[in-house]
Amino acid sequence: MKTQRRLFPVFAAAALLLAGAAARAQDASPTDMPAGDRGAAAERAVDEPPKARLDRFERQLREVREIVLQARATGKPVEVREAGPDPDVAALQAKFDDLDQTLRTLTGQIETQSHDVDLLKKDDAAAHAEAAALADRVDKLEKLVTNITAPPPPPPGPSAEAAPSVGAPAGAAPDPGGAKAAYAKAHQLMLDGDYDAAAAAFQAFLDQYGDSPSAPIARYWLGQVKATQKDYAGAATAFIGAIRGWPQTSWAPDAVVRLSLALIELDKSKDACGALAELDRHYPKASATTKAHAAAARAKASCAAR
Repeated sequence: MKTQRRLFPVFAAAALLLAGAAARAQDASPTDMPAGDRGAAAERAVDEPPKARLDRFERQLREVREIVLQARATGKPVEVREAGPDPDVAALQAKFDDLDQTLRTLTGQIETQSHDVDLLKKDDAAAHAEAAALADRVDKLEKLVTNITAPPPPPPGPSAEAAPSVGAPAGAAPDPGGAKAAYAKAHQLMLDGDYDAAAAAFQAFLDQYGDSPSAPIARYWLGQVKATQKDYAGAATAFIGAIRGWPQTSWAPDAVVRLSLALIELDKSKDACGALAELDRHYPKASATTKAHAAAARAKASCAAR
């Protein structure tokens, strides 16, 4: 009975040793195996197919059973030594440690990326706010440009008596009395705001006195009246006639700018830019106001930088 009580723990220990290497002899155990051999056995245990591992466990169990039966026959006690760490368990523990380290690394990367995303959200919000502010500034600039480029009311022109001398060549004969009266009538209608009658009067003057010294300035006023009536084609034609030959008069630079504005309204921005390009060349001493209006017209026509 004493021997049977000793053998019962042995069978229990043998069942627990199915996951590791069992003792092959009564005085030998896996702890006697060199460290290098135990490491190789651990590697084999990890790579070993399930069926081969099961066969090995069964073989080891049979060996343990034989040892126990021999001990029963001889009456000697069976000593079970600590077999050391199970290779399978050690391999699984190593894999678990690797997975834990990988998880920690991924967690750190996710936290870093989350922080970067928060920063990007803040930058995006700031960019949206800046874009909104820029859009508001652009709207204000567009309104300012529109106000600058809008055709102003016709400025007061020279009197009918002074008109014939503007741009008149040296030695030219004075206009006949009929031309002076026709010009004065058209000019007064324009000043009175009767643009339809003024346009008809200026056109009648040009039809009858188109070769007179007052014809260029009459075309200039006719262009302004046509632009006020939004007849941009008629305005462009009148301004082109007014600046033919690039006359050196006080109103000629303004006529170039107004011509460019009429061309822009006719979707002829390229021609408008061409007219504005000639402004500085022919009229370098134009007034600051005229140059400011020319700059606004260049912006409106998207002219190339000079």
